[in-house]
Amino acid sequence: MTDPITIRTDHGPLSLPRGCTVAQALDTLARQHPTATTEGVATAVNGQFVSRQTRLQHVLQDGDALLCFTAITGG
Repeated sequence: MTDPITIRTDHGPLSLPRGCTVAQALDTLARQHPTATTEGVATAVNGQFVSRQTRLQHVLQDGDALLCFTAITGG
């Protein structure tokens, strides 16, 4: 068994299996923090936007920062 990784989130550190993707991290975050908003949010890893279409392919690394945010529009 490989060592887990730890990423930083809005809800504190999150331990995940090595090779975990952004999509899997969002699922884990929602299970561990039921009040976490993970539906209909935009995501960024280390300040770089990660689209919904690439969340399943974007593999997280130990120490990454995952940010979930609601896009604000208007004028």
